[in-house]
Amino acid sequence: MEEGRRGGVAGGLTRAIVALRHVVVLAWIAAAVAAVVWLPPLGGSDGTDLPLADDAPPLEAERRSAETFGAPLIARTQVVVSRPEGLTAEEHAELARFAVAVTRGEVQGFEEVAAAIPVPSAGALAPGAQGEPASVLTYLLFDGLPSIPLQVTLGERYLEQAPVPDGATAALTGSTPARDQQLTTIEDRMPWVVLITLALIVVVVALVFRSPVAPLVVLGAAAVAYVVDLRVIAWVGERTGIAATDDIEPVVSALLLGIVTDYALFYLFTARSRLRAGEDARGAAAGAGAHVMAIVMTAGLITALGTASLLVGRLDFFRAFAPALALTALVSVAVAVTLLPALLAILGRAAFWPGGAREEDRPLRHRAPLATRLLTTRGVAAGVALLVLGGLGTAAYQVGDMRLGLGLTSGLASGAEAAAAGFAPGVTAPTEVLIEGPGATDPATLERLGDALAGRPGVADVLGPGDPLPSLAPEAFVDPTRSAARLALVLDSAPTEHRAIEHLEAIERELPAMLADAGAPAARASLAGDTAIASASIRAMEDELLRVGAAALVVNLLLLALFLRALVAPLYLLVANALSVAATLGIATLVFQDLLDQGQLVYYVPFASAVLLLALGSDYNVFLVGGIWRAAERHGIVPGIRSAMPQASFTITVAGLVLAGSFAMLAVVPVDALRQLAFVMGLGIAIDAFVVRPLLVPALITLFGRAGFWPGERPRTGRAEDPVGAGAEP
Repeated sequence: MEEGRRGGVAGGLTRAIVALRHVVVLAWIAAAVAAVVWLPPLGGSDGTDLPLADDAPPLEAERRSAETFGAPLIARTQVVVSRPEGLTAEEHAELARFAVAVTRGEVQGFEEVAAAIPVPSAGALAPGAQGEPASVLTYLLFDGLPSIPLQVTLGERYLEQAPVPDGATAALTGSTPARDQQLTTIEDRMPWVVLITLALIVVVVALVFRSPVAPLVVLGAAAVAYVVDLRVIAWVGERTGIAATDDIEPVVSALLLGIVTDYALFYLFTARSRLRAGEDARGAAAGAGAHVMAIVMTAGLITALGTASLLVGRLDFFRAFAPALALTALVSVAVAVTLLPALLAILGRAAFWPGGAREEDRPLRHRAPLATRLLTTRGVAAGVALLVLGGLGTAAYQVGDMRLGLGLTSGLASGAEAAAAGFAPGVTAPTEVLIEGPGATDPATLERLGDALAGRPGVADVLGPGDPLPSLAPEAFVDPTRSAARLALVLDSAPTEHRAIEHLEAIERELPAMLADAGAPAARASLAGDTAIASASIRAMEDELLRVGAAALVVNLLLLALFLRALVAPLYLLVANALSVAATLGIATLVFQDLLDQGQLVYYVPFASAVLLLALGSDYNVFLVGGIWRAAERHGIVPGIRSAMPQASFTITVAGLVLAGSFAMLAVVPVDALRQLAFVMGLGIAIDAFVVRPLLVPALITLFGRAGFWPGERPRTGRAEDPVGAGAEP
């Protein structure tokens, strides 16, 4: 039996790794050093904020507007100057004179700024202006499309040189500075996320194995994998042209540290069991590797291909995340199956010092735990399955109320609040309404259309060619030669969040009728601006859900079917996984939208977390159900469950705790998207590890019985009194 376990490809590879253990360790250290020296670091991309194709309607409308009028009405970077008691007329004039000088190119250092347009709230003449306290919002328009960091640098330079009055507050606002601040916050907090996660790993592993050395084995593997993975992702991104931005790093770090620790736990538990059985260091390491390698490689492949299924999506967001997550899984597997057995072969019993591998410490168990025995009783299994499925289904029902937004406003609170002091919230990103075609330039038509828009819910103000400010430069709003005109629409809520998006989508649906009523039925209206782009991004993400979700489910199903050599069991296991993910998202919807009153989930959180949770859930299926399958083939289904469940459940519980904790640490970063992702991933993994795996899965295996093995060879059912599992170690 022992030789059989150590035979085959896995056994041969592991024996070679153990024989070359010192070379393997040195090779990985050299690989980490080489990655730092020769491969580029992750991040530094100045990619776009939103996952839209270049031909998306809002972007097309923005380009047509710029071609027709010379520049769009949209400015994504603004400078706001305000004071609680207001600004004097002279202070307004000073700020306006500086803006004019920048526009004329009279101030050095602003060559990329096409125009600086100051808009005062005094007199309520500007769009969305609320009067007191008076403030000035200056829109910065740029030549071309400068990078996000350059726009922010120019905005900060404007703040430094502008004549800000004594006692006044000056701040940047707009979607571009908000995005930049989010990336800066992520970069600043990432060291703390990694350190706290590593501390959690050390504490959990040390307590489980009662050893200060075992955590060092995990940390060594995690450190090597972390350094190599981030550099390889950046290198692949450069070679493929797929941007690897800074905001990928938190998700990659949490996934890598979590699954490397999971795989390390599999090796540590198995090696300790063999050492307690009397094997020497090399024998225990080789045996553990032969036993665990297939499980880890299958689990890693499921995670890699499951996350790579994002590539079937057409959005840049999916195409950027997919290779990063897939590479993370592959690097984790490579480190786990080579470096871990090499370290265990070198350390031997010292890995569990001061006594965690003594034979006398091995717990004795002659019977499976009562809970496991009860779950192999069909009546109890049916009750547990109904209870768990009912609870998950109830939680999943909340997904129907999910609302999505971009989550940018949390990134720049000070500037947004300062702007709101004198203007409606939507003034930081007005929506441009571009009208083209017969009747588009008729003043009466534009006035009627502006009045109709102003009366729609969620609209704070509409700026048209007949208003005082546009009348100073009418050519910026009407071009009779091209039969085109445009209006500026200011919403009464944060422009990239769900409430504004919902209001603008209603306006978009009504625009054709409004144009007809205004006297231009043959004209067409298009929307441009951040709110329109946010709406299109969310719709595109929802459209991709079916494609990406189907690909992820198919990949997970095929790999589970190949691993278990069955079709029925993978189907019900995948249904359990999917229901667990839906329940997690339902609870997140309830927590963030209702209990915390955030009103929305950030648009990519549900989709990214769903793919990750499906893949990681299949990981645990491989470890748990694979063990049950092997035991069932030898002894029968009921004894197989009782034999494999105790050790596998404890291992999965510890692994799930570490993996959930790794993702939960993302909450250290004060960005809505990452805090929501931390909650969703932590909760989803906890539900999987503490509810689905130990309760629902064994109950389903019991209920389906031999049918679950179809079309493979069906084992006997097994007798409930079969005393298999004696001495199983948790």
